[in-house]
Formats: sequence, structure tokens, C-alpha cells
Amino acid sequence: MPIVIRRPDHARWETKADQAMAVQRAALRVALPGLHNPHAADEDRAWIRTVFARRSVWLATTDDDAVIGIASRDGEWLTQLYVAPGFTGQGIGQQLLDAMIAESPGLKLWTFQRNAGARRFYECNGFVAVEFGDGSVNEEREPDVRSERASIGSG
Repeated sequence: MPIVIRRPDHARWETKADQAMAVQRAALRVALPGLHNPHAADEDRAWIRTVFARRSVWLATTDDDAVIGIASRDGEWLTQLYVAPGFTGQGIGQQLLDAMIAESPGLKLWTFQRNAGARRFYECNGFVAVEFGDGSVNEEREPDVRSERASIGSG
């Protein structure tokens, strides 16, 4: 099945935002069973629409235009990178990350410490863990790790 990495279609923005939020929720359920979700569905819906309005967003879509992946960036911070269960391991996350790196090579991000797959993926893409947290400052109350990727040519 052909996958397209593209910007959200403004004419279908709300539908695509809702699909992207569904991808995020499903990906988190599979990757991090039991993760506390502090928000109701309507709060998530409002938040993702703000993301679409204010951040750089790339989507992975199928040939029938279903969203199966999302990446978003706020300045140098990668704030989302999720691929729908059933579509992982096909290079979709890599394509989304590559789009983000093309815009901002020196990215930073937070991920949860127990998300070994995500941490491995980011490490393979040049991210280095620089700070570990105990979960006291994130909404999920989950131990996390901040990673950074050096820009090419930086010291």
C-alpha cells in the first residue's frame, strides 16, 4: 500500500486532526500499556486542533487518505511522532522524522523511559539522552527522558 508523507489538507483539517489524535491514542495504548491518560476525548480533540493550527505538522496517509502517522514540531521540539499499530516497522516513522529533521536538524524531544522501541529509534537517528525525569512534571506521571540531536556542523 503506498504511503504519502504530506502536510494536512486545510480543507479537511478537522477530520485529519481527529484521525491523527486517534493514531496517537492507539499507538500509546500499544506501546505503553497502562499509561495514564489525563485527558478526556474532547480535551484531546481540542488540543490536536491547536497543534494543527500552530505547529509544523506532517502526516502519513494511505492511498485512501486515512491518517496512519503524525509528526509535529514546535520550534526545535519534536512534540509528536506516532505511527498507527499495524503500520510500524515499515519506515513510516523514519519518513516522518526525516521531514522534521529537514526543517530543524537540531531537534529535542521527550519520551517515556519505558518506551524502549522509541528510545532505540531516536538513538539510531542521532539523538542522545541528556536528562532523565521521575515523572513528577509530566501529566502522565511517567518517568521520562529528554533527548537531543545535534545539528550537522554544530560543535
